[in-house]
Amino acid sequence: MAAAAAELTDQEAKVAQMLGDVWNAYLALPIEHPMEQQEFCTAIHVCQDKVLGRCGRRAFQSAANAAASKED
Repeated sequence: MAAAAAELTDQEAKVAQMLGDVWNAYLALPIEHPMEQQEFCTAIHVCQDKVLGRCGRRAFQSAANAAASKED
C-alpha cells in the first residue's frame, strides 16, 4: 500500500493547540494531590491521540480507496 499524505485540518490543529493551552493553564493551579499532574497529563495525551489519529485514519482510508479503485 502506498503512503498517503496525512495532514491535520485547521480545526484539528486548533483543537490540538487548545489541549496544550489547557495543560499550561492546569499547571498554574495549586497541587492538591501528588499524582494529579501526571494523571491530567495522561488524560490530555489521550485526547491528543484522538485528535491526531484522525489524519492517520483519513490517510489509511484514502490509501485503501486508491487500492480498491486500482482493482476495478
